[in-house]
Amino acid sequence: MHGAASLMTRSLRVLVVEDEALVADYVADIIEDAGHTVAGVAATGEKAIELLESASIDLAVLDITLRGPMTGIDVASTARACGVPHLFITGSGDPSTRAAAEETQPLGFLLKPFSGERLIEVLMAVITSGHEPL
Repeated sequence: MHGAASLMTRSLRVLVVEDEALVADYVADIIEDAGHTVAGVAATGEKAIELLESASIDLAVLDITLRGPMTGIDVASTARACGVPHLFITGSGDPSTRAAAEETQPLGFLLKPFSGERLIEVLMAVITSGHEPL
């Protein structure tokens, strides 16, 4: 009885990892407007990892470049270890950075500036794929 219809209405708990406050607010607004929950916002890798390890997160949206010594790529490795799918948002098209980020097996990349519609497409893909927790 629950089938695909219940998947479409499932609300995700999303971690936003972004050190630019305006971008973090923009991403959080898109997520909430789409009916999902922002489980936390982190500007540093250290804070992101703390949230990944202490909160129930369904998806991490990661900027590659963060304040402090850690990058979004470092956070992605922890997300994978915690079984949390992730996607990158980035302003960098640098091929070596992209290659390093690809190694973490992200759901995808959104290049800044990106549309809210594209982010919502990724959220829906997480809901309809096998990436959701039991």
